[in-house]
Amino acid sequence: MSALAKWVMTRPRNAIIGVAVFSIIPLLFWISAAIIGLVVLRKGVKEGIPVLAWGCLPAIVLWTYQGDATALMVLIDVTLLAWLLRETRSWSWVLMVGSFIAVISTFLQPLLMSDMLNLVTTLIHRVLTSEGVTVPDKGIIFHQAVMALSVIQAMIAVFSLFLARKWQAGLYNPGGLRSEFHQLRLPIAFSLVLGAMVLLGESLGGSYLVLSQAAVPALVLPGIALVHGVLAKKRIGIVGLIAFYLVGFFVLNVYFTNILIVLSVIDSFVNIRERIQDKSSSIK
Repeated sequence: MSALAKWVMTRPRNAIIGVAVFSIIPLLFWISAAIIGLVVLRKGVKEGIPVLAWGCLPAIVLWTYQGDATALMVLIDVTLLAWLLRETRSWSWVLMVGSFIAVISTFLQPLLMSDMLNLVTTLIHRVLTSEGVTVPDKGIIFHQAVMALSVIQAMIAVFSLFLARKWQAGLYNPGGLRSEFHQLRLPIAFSLVLGAMVLLGESLGGSYLVLSQAAVPALVLPGIALVHGVLAKKRIGIVGLIAFYLVGFFVLNVYFTNILIVLSVIDSFVNIRERIQDKSSSIK
């Protein structure tokens, strides 16, 4: 994909073509979002807005005729998050705002995608009915679909921005993203806000559940970054990472996410990486 990134950065027209083509191909709109993210990260929002305006026309057509605004919403989200990352140089801000975007999307989706959401609700209701299980009210299914889609869209936007930053690092700053990821750490205030969102969502339930669902990814990712950063600092290579993920997914299983969240919150207060001695310095 580095060749694609190099091509779209050659001239604005290439970026517009890239966004337009990938936004209309099913399940590849995240590449369009990454292209816009790359343009904004490298050249600024002033250069990115025309690319977004012309490149997302196919996504607008898709929304108009099929009722699916997912591609359009992700393109706009990535443009906003890329501008934020360019201005703040902070992935913590990206994760925090990404969580808020997921919450806001729960109010926008019923307005922008009501027909598609109703169709999904009907299909889920039919499947559950055919399975002979207890079927919740259609209104509950509709609301859960909105929450799930909102969080997924926000996660795709953050993933696309990571891809855009990877392209930017590969073209102009090799190793830059790796260093940024290893140092990713939530400020105490962000950790407290996201933690409060999780507690409120889980305790209140219902429509408030989206608060916890939106906050969990923003807490999990810094936990993963912490482990990557510690292993890199101790010069433990790919074997350590493989062991970490194998233990996490197959041994810890359902507790894996909770452990990562706890690590992320603790790291916000004590900065674990700063307290761990680099292996190369210990050898000296």
